Amino acid sequence: MKKISTLLSLALVFSLLFSCKKDSETTPSKSGKTAKFTITANGVNATDDYVSFVIVGGDTKGTKTIWKVNGVTRNNEAAISLGKDDFTGSTKTYVIETILPVDVISASAQCINFNTSYQISYKAEIDGKVVTNDDGVTVDVNKDYTHQFDY
Repeated sequence: MKKISTLLSLALVFSLLFSCKKDSETTPSKSGKTAKFTITANGVNATDDYVSFVIVGGDTKGTKTIWKVNGVTRNNEAAISLGKDDFTGSTKTYVIETILPVDVISASAQCINFNTSYQISYKAEIDGKVVTNDDGVTVDVNKDYTHQFDY
């Protein structure tokens, strides 16, 4: 639970840092980087498993609309959070992309299993290059998947 609290606190602080700045247009900055994350979780049990992916991004202008998820722009969201309920329905894969270049990107993942194992895949592409590709990772009672990435 301490890991969960730490990851969520970090995401919240990061989000608050950027939400305190002045609203701006969603015009791209001259510098920055683009990102695309592909996250899949198969076999997640709604009662026995814990799944959390949080992706936060920002630019120096404090832009609030940064992401699209599965092709749909998420207005006024500098952070995207996916939990176990997002993976227990028919959708098992989410593609999260920047809609404009950003200066900072942080991604947190924590997947814990308390009963029957499940599989996750996490792929991060920054400026079109794969920088993290954890494909088909099995999460079971002996092996969790907990990471904090900064891109």
